[in-house]
Amino acid sequence: MHGPDGVDYDNRIVYEEVVRPERLVYTHGSSDDDPDQFQTTVTFVEQNGKTELTMRAVFASAAARDKVVEEYHAIEGGNQTLDRLGEHLGKTTR
Repeated sequence: MHGPDGVDYDNRIVYEEVVRPERLVYTHGSSDDDPDQFQTTVTFVEQNGKTELTMRAVFASAAARDKVVEEYHAIEGGNQTLDRLGEHLGKTTR
């Protein structure tokens, strides 16, 4: 990943579960033994003709979560990613 500060960050995502069309589960870190790695579950639920997307990330500790949020601006980055997804989906045709 290339950050806005010009720094490149190692990222490794391993998909643990893919259940179409309802769920993705993956582990995200810089390596297999990264102490800051976390597991994310993304669910997709139909709600009144639209899709509700929920992301839940589980960290080894509150300190590990805080480190990712503070050092890597994870919440801001996640929001930017979801905004870009929304823009992309808004441009698609059926």
